[in-house]
Amino acid sequence: MIPPTSPIVHGRVFILIHANMSGDYDFVARHGASVNANGGIYISGAAYSYTKKLEVAMAYRHGIQQNPPVPVASIAKKCSVSRPFVDKIIDELDTHNRVLHPSTVVHERRDTKLCGFSAAVVLRLYMEEPGRSTRSYRDLLYEYTGLYVSESTISRFFLHNFPYRGSMVKPNLVPLDKFRPTNLAKLIDFIDFIVRERPDKIKFGDEKHLKGQEMYSRKVRRNPITGEVPAILTNSDFRRTHNITGFCGMDQSTNPLWFKIERSVDGNNNANSFFDNIVEAIMDGFLRPGDVLVLDNAPIHTGGDNTVLADWLWSRFEIFVAWLPTRSPELNPIELVWSYLVSKLKTYPLTTMRENMRASGCSTDAVAYVAREILDGVSHEFVWKCFKHCYKDIMKD
Repeated sequence: MIPPTSPIVHGRVFILIHANMSGDYDFVARHGASVNANGGIYISGAAYSYTKKLEVAMAYRHGIQQNPPVPVASIAKKCSVSRPFVDKIIDELDTHNRVLHPSTVVHERRDTKLCGFSAAVVLRLYMEEPGRSTRSYRDLLYEYTGLYVSESTISRFFLHNFPYRGSMVKPNLVPLDKFRPTNLAKLIDFIDFIVRERPDKIKFGDEKHLKGQEMYSRKVRRNPITGEVPAILTNSDFRRTHNITGFCGMDQSTNPLWFKIERSVDGNNNANSFFDNIVEAIMDGFLRPGDVLVLDNAPIHTGGDNTVLADWLWSRFEIFVAWLPTRSPELNPIELVWSYLVSKLKTYPLTTMRENMRASGCSTDAVAYVAREILDGVSHEFVWKCFKHCYKDIMKD
């Protein structure tokens, strides 16, 4: 039984079902329909009839003739439809001076294709502003060419007409100082150095700041009956953070990845702990004489006692340190290892994790336990793929 005032989310419509309406709602739901905020019945994904569209158009026409004009929300309530549907009818009236028959809308949606000059205009608009909205494309295309298409036509144009799907994604943020002449010169020198070295002698190092939330940040589906958001049972320490220091390489005589996970005390690694981890990696035989260790210029690598780290490693162990160019994490394959780790954490079966931890008698933090299991599975082949991805423009198979 639905409580007297249970919030139910269906699509984008928020419905408040009262106790005396619960029976009606169940009856409608059994027929595959839903009830909107104004008491109207609709089927998700199905268009309203032409008669209903005319009813809303007439109510809008009479409403704007009143003094003062009737608000759109009142029109939606009067016609038992949602506010976005009234906006859609108004948009059709403003654009076509009439209400379109549902079959006409479907026909235009299927048959309208962007090609020739209209396609060139859309691409030009994209080059001007990649973050432009589909509505902006639609309006400007109509302004420039007189061709009116739907927003879904614009979306399909980018998704299905090119070698890669032109979907909306997060942008790449590139600091301006990356392209300073001095930094570009360092980049050229670094690439020239790397291509001359034997790949199996190159090791890449970096740190990863790991939070328990990264394992539990998956989405869940809201309960369609009660409107509640399901909870995921977690350890009480899910806010606790960890630091991972790692080195990866293609040398078949060593493990593909050396890493150490440590509980974070102050939220970050420091130069001393990084130095200790390098020494441990040397003692474990991962870092060897003749290796090239590639690091970025982070303070943890160059600050404190590590100001002489490069000289010390060369003089004591014949390990050469090569510094990555400024703002160039894309040249460090271990960054892809960390990305792989985070993606696996978000999809790791929580029930499997709990069963494995219980069977092994492990009482450590869940995120550290799972991260260790995932990183133990990294292979030489995977590291080699990461390396080729970072240097695909300068490497030959």
